[in-house]
Amino acid sequence: EVSVSELGLGYESDETVLFRYCSGTCEAAVRSYDLSLKSMRSRRKIRKEKIRARPCCRPLAYDDDVSFLDAYNRYYTVNELSAKECGCV
Repeated sequence: EVSVSELGLGYESDETVLFRYCSGTCEAAVRSYDLSLKSMRSRRKIRKEKIRARPCCRPLAYDDDVSFLDAYNRYYTVNELSAKECGCV
């Protein structure tokens, strides 16, 4: 559980929400694309540093939307916040 303010979305609220996240390695999900991208980067055919040549663990589905009141009594709803199902993408 974390406060809405701790989520870093710009809302000021002491209300707490359950934040589920994904973690883990995805070595078993490596495909031809990933191997080719890694090879192209090592040969400096692709120079962008932010490109990753391996799959990452990310949410595939999300829990229900989260609604809360902020510190100014305004009501907000945030979707796609807490992971319900994770997988390699």
